Formats: sequence, C-alpha cells, structure tokens
Amino acid sequence: MAVRRRLSPNNLAEMKASFAGLKSIASYKPVKPDFAVDSIQRVETAIDDLTAQESQLAVQLAEVRDQLADRGTEFTQKMKGAAQQVIAQFGDDSMEIQALGRKRTSERAPNRPKTVKP
Repeated sequence: MAVRRRLSPNNLAEMKASFAGLKSIASYKPVKPDFAVDSIQRVETAIDDLTAQESQLAVQLAEVRDQLADRGTEFTQKMKGAAQQVIAQFGDDSMEIQALGRKRTSERAPNRPKTVKP
C-alpha cells in the first residue's frame, strides 16, 4: 500500500498557481479526460471544501477540549469539597478519608525538628 501524505501548504499553493496557469491556456485539450481542466477543477473544489470542513472541525474540537477542561476543574473542586465534608463528618483519621485515597493522620510521618549542624 502506498503511503499517503498530505500536501504541505506551500506545495498546495504551488499546485493551485500551476492550475491557474493551466486554465489560462485556451488551446489545452488533453488526450486523457482525467487531465482535463474540469476534472482537475473538481478535485481542487473538493480540496477547498475539505479544508473548510477541517477548519470547522478544528474549531469544534477546541470547544470540546475547553468543555473537558472546565468539567475537569469542576470535578476536582467538587472532590476537594467532598473530602473536606468527609473530614468534617468523620475526622481526618477515619477509614472514610482513606477510602478517598488520602492518608490518615495516624499514618503520616511525625514532624521532626531539623538538626542544626555546627
């Protein structure tokens, strides 16, 4: 299977300029109809339509990503609030706080004073 690569914007611009030049040749009559101006025009129009569609989809994708970011922030805030409510209701050394994935205070290492080096 041949590798399909997208035309770069520069190559596409060059091809469009070449096609504009081809359209200006009044006596151009190809032997194969696949290379006729109207056949090439259909492909160019399809590329333009697909490019416009791609731009619209990119905008929609950006909107969905923004919505995901907003919902993620909201979810984080709600879970932090719920953890605070669990601590208020059951205490910070309860099994319920451990069920939220947090450490109980009895499982934390004690704070030790730093030793001063002479």
